Amino acid sequence: MRYPLPLQKNDTIGTTAPSMGVSDNLIEVLDGAIINLNQLGFKIKETASVRKIFKAVSASPRQRAKEFMSLYFDDEVKAIIPARGGEFLMDMLPYLVYEKIKSSKPKWILGFSDISTLLFTLTLKCDLAGAHGPLLIHFDGNPIDETTVNALNILQSENIIRQESIGCLGEDFSEFIEYNPDVEKFSKYGQWILLGDEDECNFNGRLIGGGLDTLRSLIGTPFAPVREFISKYYEDGFIWYLESCSMNAGDIYKTLWQMKMNGWFENCKGVLYGRPDGYSDFDDFTLPDALKNTFSEFNVPIIYNVDLGHIPPQLTLINGAVAEVQYKNSRGIIIQKFI
Repeated sequence: MRYPLPLQKNDTIGTTAPSMGVSDNLIEVLDGAIINLNQLGFKIKETASVRKIFKAVSASPRQRAKEFMSLYFDDEVKAIIPARGGEFLMDMLPYLVYEKIKSSKPKWILGFSDISTLLFTLTLKCDLAGAHGPLLIHFDGNPIDETTVNALNILQSENIIRQESIGCLGEDFSEFIEYNPDVEKFSKYGQWILLGDEDECNFNGRLIGGGLDTLRSLIGTPFAPVREFISKYYEDGFIWYLESCSMNAGDIYKTLWQMKMNGWFENCKGVLYGRPDGYSDFDDFTLPDALKNTFSEFNVPIIYNVDLGHIPPQLTLINGAVAEVQYKNSRGIIIQKFI
């Protein structure tokens, strides 16, 4: 696994739009985020299509790939934080030059939602560690949310990262709670939930995962060589971290079942599932049912309601890092090592 060098103050961060561009209603948010990052000591380099959007993407698949690679192969740029997520990043994947990415100096890429499609593919095909965390627009705010700033601290880390479950949502998220009932349903007390009768567990493995909505588009394609990845790092075992947006319990189970049938969960040591955004039960079938039906045969710990994904706040997980998860009485600790 290849880990980038730590980000440093005065470094240049590149931003691009591998999926959706920034629409007019988010331009002020984008500009605010850039100002905040400048004040934190970073320069920002923006590609041409960041502020464009047509038919739910910033540009053609080929152009989006070109702009991403222009940043990745730019020696001045030390990290890439895409401006926002979206839905159709997968259609740019055929235009990336994977052998050149694999032979180039590794560079941090930070993001989630549709950006997890890119992180997942680059980890599997290029042994490139990537950071599943906030997008550039999330650096707006006065002050910036503490967990978002912590993502930058993680990119500046040398080797070992320790994060704890965040707990109750603070005042920074009061407005978010007002218009998103899922926060009340899943996150009011910030507790992680372990399936089964136990109240504590520990497990270790190499982290792999991302947004279930977007990863499912990769199943059976050349851009998700999961079995080869599992074979290469088999001795480490694997921790799957997943989250979802706008999927009900039935959608989640069908997607997890398809992943399982393709051998994705071989040698799985544990599962972390984030707070699902836009979620609903499917009749009397629930998220715990979907997780239990998928993973019960593996006899591994399954923790959900984790601080991960579309419902803030979220931890930053490093795709490809070796992690230890410690859970006790609804609280969790994740220790990630760059090995």
